[in-house]
Order: sequence, then C-alpha cells, then structure tokens
Amino acid sequence: MANARQVIVRLLPPILADLLRAAKHRVGHANSFKEALGNAVSGERPEWEAVPADRWTASNGWLHPSIVATQIEKWREFSRSIQSPEPFGKSHEANPEAAINISAHNITMTFGYAVGRVVVEKQSGDATRLLDWGGGIGHYASLARELFPGVHFDYVIRELETLAEAGRPLLPQVRFLCDDDQALSQSYDLIFASSSLQYSRDIYGLLSKMAESGSRWIMVCRMPFIDHADDFVVLQRPHRYGYNTEYTGWFLNRFKFIDFMKAKGYRLDREFLNDERPFVPNAVEQCTYRGYLFEKIR
Repeated sequence: MANARQVIVRLLPPILADLLRAAKHRVGHANSFKEALGNAVSGERPEWEAVPADRWTASNGWLHPSIVATQIEKWREFSRSIQSPEPFGKSHEANPEAAINISAHNITMTFGYAVGRVVVEKQSGDATRLLDWGGGIGHYASLARELFPGVHFDYVIRELETLAEAGRPLLPQVRFLCDDDQALSQSYDLIFASSSLQYSRDIYGLLSKMAESGSRWIMVCRMPFIDHADDFVVLQRPHRYGYNTEYTGWFLNRFKFIDFMKAKGYRLDREFLNDERPFVPNAVEQCTYRGYLFEKIR
C-alpha cells in the first residue's frame, strides 16, 4: 500500500503533490489535503503567502498580545510534558491534548546535541554561557535544565519586552534581555536561535553582529531554507497556534547562508533536518526547515 501511495504522489501535478506533502508534514496541526484545496477554492487567505519585501511587519506581528497569552496558557502543560521520564515529544506550541510528536522530539535532541558539544569543552565548575535568541518565555531554557540537570548554565534570552516580562517570573535564574547590542556585548559558548532569525529584517546584519561577538558556536534551528531561488519574504498567519496575528519572515537560500557564515570565520560543523514543510501557494520555491551548527575557526 505504501508503494502504491508513493507512485500516486509521483504522478500528481507538482502543485497537488506539494499540497499533499504539506498536509502530511504539518507538525502537530496537520491540515488535510481536502482542507488545503478547500481554502484555495473558497478564496480564504492562506496561512502562508509570499509577499513583497516592503510588506515587512514582523516586529508588530510578534507584539500581538495573543502570543504572550497563548505561551503562558500552554506553559504548565509544556513544563509537565518534559519532566523525566516523559519523552521530549511535545512542542511548546502544541495544544495540551496533542499526541506525542516525533518531530518535536527530534528538534529537542538537535538542541541537546548542540549544547552537549559545548558542555564537554567546559572546565569542571565553569558555567556554560548560552544566548537563546528569540527564546520566548523560556522553553529551551527549561529543556536545557532537563537535558543536562547537573550543568550550571549562565542562560540569557534575547526577547521582545512583552515576552521577557512574562518569562522572568517563570524562570528567575534566566537573564532576559531586550536589546540586541546589550545581548551581544559579550561572547558566549553557544548562540542558539530556533525559528527566530528569519523574523529579523536585516538578518545578515544581525548574523554579522553575532559573529563579531566572538562566540565559540552558533546554532540555527527550524529555519526555512530554499535551494535555488534568492531570499524572499513570506507572510504567515499562525492562527492554528493560537496567535491571532500575522508576521513576515525570510525564506533563505541555504548555500548563500552557509557561505556568509564561512566568510565571517565560522565553519559548518553539522546540518540538521526538521520535519516541517509548509506549503506557500504563490512562492517561487517551497522551503524545507533545517538547522546548522557553526564553529568559530580559531
């Protein structure tokens, strides 16, 4: 049966094949193939849309109060779901009743791999300095504590003020900063950015600042990359996650991205794959979500 389905997909026109794959790979919130086609026929605005660069609205979109409210609402269940001996199988964006998700587990283990590379290099007793760029109210900070319960972290989160204010009372041991220059005024053992850098309008300017901080490792995760087209802007309406807003971000050419980091003095240590592939009806190229761990060349 599986082979028959694969043959059918190969015979479909490309746009229908992409819709089918998108329906299959929506992590934790899969839209059916019928729903995706229904939205297109009914004229409803799609979740994803390629837009001109002058439509940039990322900052205002992330400041919508529904984002903070939703993250706080889901915090208790997320915190419970990652406690030992539970598997790391729930995204912080998942609804409380959502089933265990292998993709969420994979993303957490990817984070654990990057942090582990840093931890093994530290002298006994030294704090591991980690900057979590766009870390929300502290989901990865909690994961770091669960993954490495015996490690002392100097954990910093760079976030918007609304999210930082919500995160501080939840994780008083974490430093929340709301200014780029302040966050990058020191070097770190690891700068980690999960699904966040693509929402920076001047993303390569920000990457330059990160590289200039002299940090040992830089890790990006859950970022949408393309293989052939040049970088372009997309708009997302993330209503399925409880975020009643819309924001823009980049789909980045992965070869351009890697070459840029190399030019800044960082070598690619390892690539990671994420099981996310949103369908953008009017995009010149569909993306795949990937992660990259870079090491500073000494």
